[in-house]
Amino acid sequence: MKIKIAKIRVMKIESLRACRNNVKSILIVLGILCVFTPRAFAVTYTLYTEVLPPYSFVGGPQKGVAVDIASTLFERAGIPFEVKITPWKRAYVTVSETANTCFFPVQRNQEREVFFRWVSPLYISQTAFYGLKGDGIKVRTLQDAKSLRIGSYNGSAAAEYLDGIGYDVKTVVNDKQNIKKLDRKRIDLWAGDPLSVRYFSGLEGVELDEKLVYFTTLRALACSLQTPEKIVEKLQKELNAMYADGTIDNILNSYQ
Repeated sequence: MKIKIAKIRVMKIESLRACRNNVKSILIVLGILCVFTPRAFAVTYTLYTEVLPPYSFVGGPQKGVAVDIASTLFERAGIPFEVKITPWKRAYVTVSETANTCFFPVQRNQEREVFFRWVSPLYISQTAFYGLKGDGIKVRTLQDAKSLRIGSYNGSAAAEYLDGIGYDVKTVVNDKQNIKKLDRKRIDLWAGDPLSVRYFSGLEGVELDEKLVYFTTLRALACSLQTPEKIVEKLQKELNAMYADGTIDNILNSYQ
């Protein structure tokens, strides 16, 4: 009788060991699935941008410089995403309040720094004063533009800077309106970046003169503060790699 009891105890112990080993095997398999199939468990990020040719377009064969850079960045990082076109102010508020969202291209400055988590620079841009060719306006220093009417677009850090130091800045939703206003002499100067200026002046057939480059800024991806640090680090690492292997230059050159 004692022998039978001993045998039963041994069998129970062996069963428990087998069960424990099965649990370990299941956990290992689940761990492997988590490592090698991240898309099955990853969150989809919503990336907001505004209509800002040539940086972002609606329709047509080209998506825009900024859209191409941001899309390539998320694809290479293996993070699911979708791009949505929305007005700049709405994008700003949405990303300020909503997890798993980012917007671009945002001019990164001190005032905005604490409200978002940043991946930058998507690219570096300059802002200059442009006027009609042969208009006789001379701008050698920033002070020379103080008494003139200046056009820019909503959300421009360069425009916010000028407005903050007392310049007469008139902003519009889209830079396309600025080239028209300049041509009709409703503004004296257009504060724009070279890529946008070349695009719109060519589109409208208006010849312009560059007066003075006065502002250099980082154009960045701004994400909600709820974005995990590991996601920000992964995106930044991949963006650095895109500069190193020439991807950023190739995208920029395709829109020159």
